[in-house]
Amino acid sequence: MTDDTARSGPPTVAPAGDDVELYAPPPERRSFAPTDVLRLVIGAIVIAVGALIAGSAQSTIAGLEADLLAAFSRFPDSVENSILSLAQLVTGAVPTVVLLFLLWRRRFKLVLILVAATIIASYGVVVADAIVLDEDLSALVDQLTANDTSGAIIDESFPNSNALASTTAIVVIAGQFLSRRWKRTLWWMIAILVFLRLVAVAHPAFDFVLALGVGLFTGSLILLLFGSPSTEPRPAELLAALRGAGFRPRRIDRPEDQDGQAIRYQFIGDDDRAHRVTLRTPDERDGDALSRLYQNIRYRSSEVANAYGSIKRRIEHEALVLSLADRAGVRVDRVERIGTTAGGSAFLVTTPTPTRRIEPDDLETPGLLEDLWRQLGALHDTGLAHRGLSLEALRIDDGGAVRLTDFDQARTAADEREQARDIAELLVETAVVVGATPAVSAAVDAIGVDAVAPSLRMLQPLALPSATRARAGEEEGLLDALRDEVNRLTGEPGLELEELERIKPRTVLIVAASTLAFYSLLPQLANLQSTVDAFGNANVAWIAAAILASSFTYLFAAIAFQGAVADRIPFAPNVRAQLAASFAGLVGPGGAGGFALTARFLERMGVKGAEAGASVAVNAIAGAVVHVSLMIGFFVWTGSADIGGFSLPKSSTVFLLLAAVLTIVGLLLLIRPIRTRVVGPLVDGVKTALGQIGRVFQDPTRVVTLFGGSVGITLTYLAGVMASVQAFGGGLSLAQVGAAYLGAVTIATVSPTPGGLGALESAMIAGFTGFGLDAGVAVSATLTFRLATFWLPILPGWATLGWMQRNDEL
Repeated sequence: MTDDTARSGPPTVAPAGDDVELYAPPPERRSFAPTDVLRLVIGAIVIAVGALIAGSAQSTIAGLEADLLAAFSRFPDSVENSILSLAQLVTGAVPTVVLLFLLWRRRFKLVLILVAATIIASYGVVVADAIVLDEDLSALVDQLTANDTSGAIIDESFPNSNALASTTAIVVIAGQFLSRRWKRTLWWMIAILVFLRLVAVAHPAFDFVLALGVGLFTGSLILLLFGSPSTEPRPAELLAALRGAGFRPRRIDRPEDQDGQAIRYQFIGDDDRAHRVTLRTPDERDGDALSRLYQNIRYRSSEVANAYGSIKRRIEHEALVLSLADRAGVRVDRVERIGTTAGGSAFLVTTPTPTRRIEPDDLETPGLLEDLWRQLGALHDTGLAHRGLSLEALRIDDGGAVRLTDFDQARTAADEREQARDIAELLVETAVVVGATPAVSAAVDAIGVDAVAPSLRMLQPLALPSATRARAGEEEGLLDALRDEVNRLTGEPGLELEELERIKPRTVLIVAASTLAFYSLLPQLANLQSTVDAFGNANVAWIAAAILASSFTYLFAAIAFQGAVADRIPFAPNVRAQLAASFAGLVGPGGAGGFALTARFLERMGVKGAEAGASVAVNAIAGAVVHVSLMIGFFVWTGSADIGGFSLPKSSTVFLLLAAVLTIVGLLLLIRPIRTRVVGPLVDGVKTALGQIGRVFQDPTRVVTLFGGSVGITLTYLAGVMASVQAFGGGLSLAQVGAAYLGAVTIATVSPTPGGLGALESAMIAGFTGFGLDAGVAVSATLTFRLATFWLPILPGWATLGWMQRNDEL
């Protein structure tokens, strides 16, 4: 067993008397590794599969449990005892061996992390089992156990699913610090434990899938929080690999300005020649798997690159493209050798030419733009496509000539469509600096009209590399100007843009919101007859008043939102956004979907992303302040602090909860990843929100608009509640209705259901009956109010959302 971690420090000299100056070792740990993210995704999928099996195949599982019991009950006692002993040995051996090794290595912090992982994974299985496992199944297992007298392997000490989840979490975390041989051995032990788990019937055996998923998810999540060992080879390992490839380095450097996934090195050989090393680690394989998974879901198959069989194959592909380009006269680095390291990384050694990055000002140098296009033309003439022509992939040598780099995404035997994408990328990169007309003119002059014309359909954000897309987004109207110029100079007709997406995000939003709305509607259908009966005795005029009050809430919501935004936004689109947000709010609890929609609306109106989020936060804060203030006022007005199922908490309870929250926050702040990844962005967000509040409070009119609109929202909802109660004969004062409704909304705010479904209705009914209203009237009034304010706005909200998307307001 070996420890793959490394210590950081200054440049070192190779051992065994070699006078080789090596670079400083990279950091011991890396954060947010693609491997950990991929494992987290797989763990979530396994949990979902386990939950599906446990939740929808109870009869099948029960039959399998009975069959297993019957089969293994025929084993001789000696065999049963041997299997039981082996199971207990495996269960105890895996964590014991790992923990002893780490203690011997003095990795005390890692030992504490593993202990925490076992506890979290164990409780995770308990929670998961409680949610998805049928109580009848557990009762059946208990019955089988009680009735068995044949000496089957039934022992409460047998390793249960809690032990399987904990052991899996340990292997996931500790495996990153062990050699590959030991890592494989530990996973084989997990496989053996799963088999032995199936033999046991003291607990439902077929929840092992759920247990594996919980362990995998827990271990991966902890690695994401605390970091996992870097897979970049140590300096001595890279030196040994280069020597194995036939080189004799005297000095190896690792430039600090690393970009992209590949790691770059430079070394000087014993012949005083410079060499460049492009190295790729096993992490990139997992990163590519995640990327392809996302791309396969969202984009068409033509947009997804084929997977490489291994890291070495990926390096070989890049070497092939460089060799073909070099033979065609394209100025690229010359390939020397391909090699691998002992840790599983692969590298490519090339002969570099001294270059520097092309800066934006260089593109205005006479002749450079034409040279750049001629290089791309020569690459295309060879049948290649670069597929990554951002400014970072362009270099300029000491003689002022352009050189191309970063061929990792390049394709051989490229068709016209792929080459058109290259041209579109380069048009955008150059147009950002020199403008649309000079950029297109230079391209047409260098490679011809026929080559440039097909790029018109690729001049869209989705066809561009992320860096190019970001630069294009900073120049308003740039893509439109480029399309017009290509159309003018090439005569290419104004065709529609190439369809690149398989699934659009807005389609996912509409489907998700529609599904959740329908799912939320199902439990309410049981009350449909009650609602119909209630309407038979209701005063229609008061019901119409409740619906009218509901419609006015959107006007006041737009007024309040306008006050929260320091920049002026048009009022009519603002009202539409509030109506659409009522539908989008069904996507998550607490109106999360509505918040996201209104933030997106502000961005489309020209408000910067950070300020848009801050404006939404300011609006929510103002609404909360108004709600709490009015709730306390209505409670004081009624002269009661205890209404039905709702009561104001005592001050001692408030202080106790506050102390508990502060204690938890203090413990979380001791964890460095949480401080850097959560607290830092949160502080930045708070600063932005405070700045936005400051801008809003500089204008008294905006303050009045913000808080006046918030008061208007609450009062119109109260009017709707009052009208709903009056529709069935009344019986409560305005103060009582207000106290019951505002208290119910407070309870429903923390409900996990969209729109507080179920929680709001229950709390309102309890509040009304607490004030003495007849139970039948309380139910009818509550259902009527929810019909007017929740169910009826769903259809116009959905239609408004679609309209705003079609008209580029979202």
